[in-house]
Amino acid sequence: MLSLKNYFVNLNIYESSTDSTATDEEKEHQHRLNIISTRMFFIVLIIILIGLAIIMKTRSLNTLIIVESPSEDQFINLPSNAYCPCSHISLSYGEFISIQTRFHQICSSDFISDRWIKTINFGLNTTYFSAYDFRTEGSAIFQSLESFCRLSKDYAIQSIDSFNKDLFISQEVLKESVFQSQINFITHEFQLSSLIEFTTELELIRKLIVGNRFLSALHTDYVSGYTTVQDVGVQLQTNNRIFPDARRSTCYCRTEIDCNVESMIFDEFGQTDLEYHPPDNKTLMKIPGMLHSCLPVNTILLSTLECFYNQTCLNNLVSLLPTTETFTAMSEFEQSRYKLNSTIQTIIDNLMIEEWVINISYKKYYDQCAPISCTYFEDKKYDWKFVLTQLIGLLGSLIMVCSLIIENIVGFIQRRSSQNTESISYRQQKTIHQPSEFQFKELEKIYSSNLYCPCSTDSMSYSTFITIEPYFHQVCLSDITSDAWINYVKGDNIRNDYYSRLDYRHSGVYQFQLLSMLCQHAQQTVNISIKTFLQTQFLSSQVISQNRFETKVNSTINDWKSETIDQFLQTIKMFQAVSHGNQLMSQQFIYYMDSNGIKLNLKVQEYLNCSCTRSSSCLFPIVEGLMKSTLECFYNLSCMIELDRYFYFPLGSSFNFSPLNENLSPPNETIESIINRLMIDSWTSNSSFSSYYNICSPSSCAYEYISRNDLFFIITTILGIFGGLSLGLKLLTLIILRFIENTINNNSFNGFITMIKNLFVCNTEKRLINRFHFIFLLLILCVIFIFSAFKPKSVTIQIIKPSLSNYKDLLKDHYYSLQCSCSQISIPYETFLNIEPHFHDLCSSQFISDEWIYYLYGEGNLFHRFSFDDYRYSAPGQFLLLSSFCKLSQEKVNHTLSRLLASYFINSQLLSENHLIEQIEIILNRLQSTTFNSFLNLLNLIREIIGSNMIMNVWSTNWEYSFQPEFILQVARTEPVNYGECNCGLSFKCTQSSGGMMSGCYPLESILQTKLYCFYDQNCIDSSGNFTSLNMSTLEKSQFNLNSTIESILNNLMIEEYKTNLSYENYFNQCQPLSCSYSYIKTHDITQTIISLISLYGGLAIITRCLTIIFVKIYQHKKNRINPEALQQNI
Repeated sequence: MLSLKNYFVNLNIYESSTDSTATDEEKEHQHRLNIISTRMFFIVLIIILIGLAIIMKTRSLNTLIIVESPSEDQFINLPSNAYCPCSHISLSYGEFISIQTRFHQICSSDFISDRWIKTINFGLNTTYFSAYDFRTEGSAIFQSLESFCRLSKDYAIQSIDSFNKDLFISQEVLKESVFQSQINFITHEFQLSSLIEFTTELELIRKLIVGNRFLSALHTDYVSGYTTVQDVGVQLQTNNRIFPDARRSTCYCRTEIDCNVESMIFDEFGQTDLEYHPPDNKTLMKIPGMLHSCLPVNTILLSTLECFYNQTCLNNLVSLLPTTETFTAMSEFEQSRYKLNSTIQTIIDNLMIEEWVINISYKKYYDQCAPISCTYFEDKKYDWKFVLTQLIGLLGSLIMVCSLIIENIVGFIQRRSSQNTESISYRQQKTIHQPSEFQFKELEKIYSSNLYCPCSTDSMSYSTFITIEPYFHQVCLSDITSDAWINYVKGDNIRNDYYSRLDYRHSGVYQFQLLSMLCQHAQQTVNISIKTFLQTQFLSSQVISQNRFETKVNSTINDWKSETIDQFLQTIKMFQAVSHGNQLMSQQFIYYMDSNGIKLNLKVQEYLNCSCTRSSSCLFPIVEGLMKSTLECFYNLSCMIELDRYFYFPLGSSFNFSPLNENLSPPNETIESIINRLMIDSWTSNSSFSSYYNICSPSSCAYEYISRNDLFFIITTILGIFGGLSLGLKLLTLIILRFIENTINNNSFNGFITMIKNLFVCNTEKRLINRFHFIFLLLILCVIFIFSAFKPKSVTIQIIKPSLSNYKDLLKDHYYSLQCSCSQISIPYETFLNIEPHFHDLCSSQFISDEWIYYLYGEGNLFHRFSFDDYRYSAPGQFLLLSSFCKLSQEKVNHTLSRLLASYFINSQLLSENHLIEQIEIILNRLQSTTFNSFLNLLNLIREIIGSNMIMNVWSTNWEYSFQPEFILQVARTEPVNYGECNCGLSFKCTQSSGGMMSGCYPLESILQTKLYCFYDQNCIDSSGNFTSLNMSTLEKSQFNLNSTIESILNNLMIEEYKTNLSYENYFNQCQPLSCSYSYIKTHDITQTIISLISLYGGLAIITRCLTIIFVKIYQHKKNRINPEALQQNI
């Protein structure tokens, strides 16, 4: 240790060759100054190193942190500003959400079973009870309840299935709290939308049934009887049935939808007199909670199930039925969201659902999102590893600079390092706290693609920044749709029956009543729809640009308007098609009894040489007539007063109804045109970006930008490299010169080795130090090289305005990390997508033409030509329905596709061709599923309501009138028709085969169950050959076969296939990516490693030399130590 101490005491880094002329005293003085300079050098060096270390530790660095393929646990622990792009940005909800439903116990009880429905069905005797008797409509009531349970379940299943296929767009991974919040809002809105569509359609269908004044076979809405008319025969006469009302004197089913009295069982059977009032004096039992209304569906909706929770009440009811069956009441203790006295309408308004069971899995969402990497910026102090590395790199330069400064303390030489002409740039992030809207807009202009402003509130209802105001057509707010006008036009019920069916004084009230109901329903629909829409949550985890905000909101509003109107019109059109094809009986028509000797039939009177049996273009039916009418007369007060003169009780001078204003709307516009826009003349909608921004209220905005390296970092790096190069080049120059000298002297390779060995010409100890120093330094540099050169590093490359070919090349090599920002975030589908549906050949065949239907109808008198179970008897109706389904399907599909193509594909990032195709396929599948379900659910709802209400048709294929001559002036009774062992009183879907086609309770049920094979067989479809069968060869390319039913084709909206043409080039051009960036892991950065080694070399050379000297001195000290015992022996 003494020699080591002596070494450092006498250390002189400024020792130089001695001047021969100098005296010993001068030499000693110079030696002493050099030692002092050395000590001052080390003191200054240490102070500078400590100062630099302090400066580095107090400085912060805005560092980009990249976490590759983060696990969920890693993601949870990342800071809030971490950006983790999903590898799959569009996820179907079904991948991470499970939705199940629990229905009301009535839907699994005895009371919707065939056993119960058959128990309360009285077959041929059904209409022999009082029309107000529970036993008359009991079976129909619970058939409708069973239908509602089945429809609700089907509707819920389909809605859940569509929801599961819907896409959740997530460009980056959401934090669990944000994710849960957004999904909760989305599932809540899904539940609301599922309920509203069903109940709105149900309400409109009920109003259309009342407006058309359809007749139930159960006679619960009108009183029917037989009368004779001279020169015509027996006529079926229908009159108003009266419902005593506590609020008013009477209620009539022809003008009110929900007339009702208590449901009772009467001691009356086979009464022949026309019955206008309930026989209250013959009551056997009042059924608690049950009401009796105009139609079975109305009855069940108004009723409660109180009696069916009570075993005693149920037993009393069953005791009055001719059965030995026993039934168990529902449990009143079962957990339920409904009260025992809740109406069925209340339960149906919730789709009969007791509970939605929703399970949301964040783990599945995260796994499906599968982020490739997460990046975030972190402001942190330099760590000691970095400080130590920088100090080592600076050590060589500092030693050189300090030695010069101290050795030449009198003079000061300032050296300026040359500037690098090529700037080194890197990504940096800056954060602005509590940014104003103005600041955000300014930042968005400059850093649109790299600006991130997280919302403090990530979901907000549309009502907070959107206002929507519909302006209805003036007719809906006018006198002519008011109760006062309808009562005025209605006049006297008895006298009105003496007017012709074509007379305005007879039919006018029904048209105004229907117009008023459509206005009310339109207003109700729009108000509910607006309320629901404005309650919908707008999800925004970060502030979006004003342009994108307005585009997205306007697109959403337009889609909502279109959907609302389409749903309204689709219900009306579908109802018209079904009611006309089924030839439903209306109280509006006059029917005569016609007999072929076996069976009675109704003969429909024709008006103006137009048969409503074979054409829907006749203007006499209420709906069709109203649609084609204009309100011209009611824009003119003189015309209105002129009409008043012809009423039985004219108002004369008391006429105070106001006409419509022709300045507000054209008088010659048809009512159909008004209805087609949901009775709305115009919409006013406003969206406020400022309101949105204030609610979003970002607490900060962070943006990334490209910046040059920190000046301090640049200076320290250059100094490090300078020091390393200085020492390195000095050594390298010495080696090269010695090598050249040996080469000139023709020394051998051994000579070169000897030169290397003797490179450092010193005494023996110094040579040992030099050699160990060289080996030690070389080993450290090799280790650093190995660990640095092959250390993975993420590198991000940016390409400005790439072409399509460039993008495709980049995509091949960097599929998962390539990101390209679109300059147009909203792209019209029609610019890059074309979809052509190909419909089944039936929809372009002769079998949906008017000529074919007229051919089937022939000269009429079908009743005399065919039996009721021959398909040709109802064939005109069946093919009218087939024609309507083709037209409605084409209209629905084409309109849906047109709306899609006119809408916008919104995405801020350019998608790869495969990803775009995949996403478009998902969107189309979702759209197809939604369109199909919407169409079929509506059709099934109409079928069930018409069938459950036992609405009769004019062909008497479901119920028939039983007539004997002595029945004149008596009540008309009906009996259900049987098809094989199936009874139309128990199921309106009864059908049986007939000559290759089908016959059944309704033409609709018959055509739906008909198989295709007859259409491809000439002898089956038309043996006369006037119309040609379908070409058998077309089946080869069809997805359907000969045994496919019309219903199975209709389930696909009569579509064979979609032909989709997607132009990725057009999509790319519309997107117009401003830039593309990709990241990759660089595992061997040799250049950067060499630069780092050069920077570190100077400092490492000095440190390793010091360490080598210490080790050698210690070694020499131990080696040269004199052993006392050995010394004594030598003496």
